[in-house]
Amino acid sequence: MSACGSLKMPHSKNRTHQGARLVVYAGPTGGHVFPAQSFSEGFRRRFPNSRIDLVTCRRAKPLVDKMPQDIFYAVTYLPEFGFPGGFSLKTLKPFFLFPFLLLQAFFFLRRTAPDLCVGFGSFVSYPGMRMACRLKIPTLMHEQNRIPGKATHWLAPHVDAVAESFEGTRFTQKPKKLHTVGLPLRSFIVDAAARTREKSTSRPFTLLVVGGSQGAQRLNGIVTDAIALLSDEERSKMAVIHIAGKRDHGWVLDKYQRLSLSCEVHPFYRAMDRLFRKADLAVTRAGAATLFELAAFGVPAFVIPYPHAGGHQRYNAQSFAEKGGLIFHDEDPAAKDWLVEQLRRAINDPRSLASLANAMKNLARPKAADALIDIARKMIETHEDHTR
Repeated sequence: MSACGSLKMPHSKNRTHQGARLVVYAGPTGGHVFPAQSFSEGFRRRFPNSRIDLVTCRRAKPLVDKMPQDIFYAVTYLPEFGFPGGFSLKTLKPFFLFPFLLLQAFFFLRRTAPDLCVGFGSFVSYPGMRMACRLKIPTLMHEQNRIPGKATHWLAPHVDAVAESFEGTRFTQKPKKLHTVGLPLRSFIVDAAARTREKSTSRPFTLLVVGGSQGAQRLNGIVTDAIALLSDEERSKMAVIHIAGKRDHGWVLDKYQRLSLSCEVHPFYRAMDRLFRKADLAVTRAGAATLFELAAFGVPAFVIPYPHAGGHQRYNAQSFAEKGGLIFHDEDPAAKDWLVEQLRRAINDPRSLASLANAMKNLARPKAADALIDIARKMIETHEDHTR
């Protein structure tokens, strides 16, 4: 008996133009929550009478609290869970928790009666999306990375449709329907990117350094060491904007000041669109959101992928590098010297970055959220036609 066809769900008769009901599942990090926000904002803008419930876990609450308050009808926070490596008491936790989460998802979906469930990855998505399959609710998954996580791998063959950010995403089992849409970006990023990016001959060559929430510490060390190896003359031609994280903010700022480098160092910066508009070059990790945001602004990048979390960032970087938008190097003992060489070339000849910038701009997907909304709308309407 098919796992996706053993139960039946009473179908809501709401059409999209009357106001559909959606449940959106997203993991607790910005890489999952922000695409979910972008999709939900756009869907509500196009269909104002719709109701969208968000299901995530408690770690996402600080991000959710900063979102506009009218996006979601309600937010449900699940307990933290996943499948850690090795064997410990933490390894056993999901097996005890999972039956409860499936039962909770069953009653939640019966109560909310959604027209569509949309998942944005991580284990938070798995119980609800799997139960939606069993209740015959239309299901749509969006995968941010070139190499999906475990939960997406397990869900992909069961959900009705999968949308990928990177063309050629490596699913272990073929999805029923696959769409390539790019990564939905938050509206303020898309709107800012549509305006002309800041260009001024009066300012120095500006380097933007972004490590991300998990990968900042090692990248901070590589970048600051590389900049210290540049000559005084080369450093005099540049300015650095560095998002260093709370832990490293103090020592990064101190190191740049001792180098007499023109700099801004922030522990965190919310309005990233302002920094993208200033940047001539970025040195970053290869999170999907970072790459697609840089592409939206046409900012070329030197990338050192985060080597952990299954190494998925290396495949993200490789996808963009194959099309000329960036160059990357693994995080290894040679990374610092590689970065010194690349920075030296860029500082002394900024025009050498032009081809990277043009290729990066061509990789932008500013309509990704609209494409995902179109897929969702068609799925809802097709399902309604079949159930009338």
